[in-house]
Amino acid sequence: MDVAMTLIPVLLTLLVFSRLVGDTPAFRFVQYLFVGVALGYAVVVIYHQVLRPAVIDVLAVSGQPVLATLRLIPFVLAALLLTRVSGQQTASWLANIPLALVFGVGAALVVGGALIGTILPQVLDATRQDMSSPAAVLGSVVLLIGSIVTLLSFTLTRSPDPNRQRWIESAARVGRWVLLLAFGFFLAGSVSSYLAALNERLLFIVEWVRAVLGA
Repeated sequence: MDVAMTLIPVLLTLLVFSRLVGDTPAFRFVQYLFVGVALGYAVVVIYHQVLRPAVIDVLAVSGQPVLATLRLIPFVLAALLLTRVSGQQTASWLANIPLALVFGVGAALVVGGALIGTILPQVLDATRQDMSSPAAVLGSVVLLIGSIVTLLSFTLTRSPDPNRQRWIESAARVGRWVLLLAFGFFLAGSVSSYLAALNERLLFIVEWVRAVLGA
């Protein structure tokens, strides 16, 4: 029974590998199956963790009109989104209200996350002086110089002083190489993750074949 149950993921894995020879119907079947299962799981999670608790909260404060009205606002905004599905141009503009709120809050979160999670730590690390060892000092200097030349690579104006402009262009050229090195490391990390996933799937198939032959 265990071998038979593992036959399904083995077959799905082999169907995914069929993408190596082209966009086959087998690969599309697995793709649609994955999307369908993911959407079904998402609907179940949203119902149990978002919609159902929200309805219970509204019913729990039904005796308090002000609090109940505040908790009904998300339901009203969700209902406004359904006007876009209706296809009627006279009412679909109402969906712009919740969409504007979603995009506005999302943009604010992205900007705040970038400032607090990326820019501020980068500035603090670039200005931190670690004198514990020669290697730490060298690392701090390299980090500071790399940050400066990388920022200069995004310079869009020209200095009126030719000598200063030549220095800026030279630093910007070095900054572009730093960016290429960083992108290269990111790409190498992504490829390593994909190869690890591929290795895990191949080992899974090999172990299943061994189990079948051993049985």
